[in-house]
Amino acid sequence: MSAVSCARRRTVLLIAAAVALFGGVAVARRGPAVTTRPPLPMSHKRHMEKDMKCRACHQGVEGEAMASFPTLADCMDCHKTPQGQEPTEPEVRALAAHGQEVSWVRRNRLAGHVYFSHAAHVTLAHMKCEDCHRDMRTMDRALTEPDVHQDMDACVACHRAKHASLDCLACHK
Repeated sequence: MSAVSCARRRTVLLIAAAVALFGGVAVARRGPAVTTRPPLPMSHKRHMEKDMKCRACHQGVEGEAMASFPTLADCMDCHKTPQGQEPTEPEVRALAAHGQEVSWVRRNRLAGHVYFSHAAHVTLAHMKCEDCHRDMRTMDRALTEPDVHQDMDACVACHRAKHASLDCLACHK
């Protein structure tokens, strides 16, 4: 085989691999949302009506890349005694009585090549949770599907409006 045909073959293989890799990532990201029953019938609306802030349960938003989920100990800070008349409210104490942690399911996932830091957006850019997430004050249940539907165009528009970095490597690794 000549050097030219080897080079052509190598180029075609590299292009095919890139299409397969990035096409697969795009398909995976746009695939159907996984919907499962939440581990607890938790109402964001009810918690926020008690003037709770997102960071009370989702710690890490100010100093880490990912926000955390509340631990059972976090829930028990308030729920060690009955709170209101909601018939499912005692379920959190039942988990505690059995020593079981709450098995929250992460609904929002980014493609593997995208880097997002809650700390950078919340602390440095002074963004509110609802700038990207839906308004949880209206959510009377835990999420069963993704609630962040930002695409690259929306992110770039926000970066432009806030004069944030448009360098590809700021978000793409």
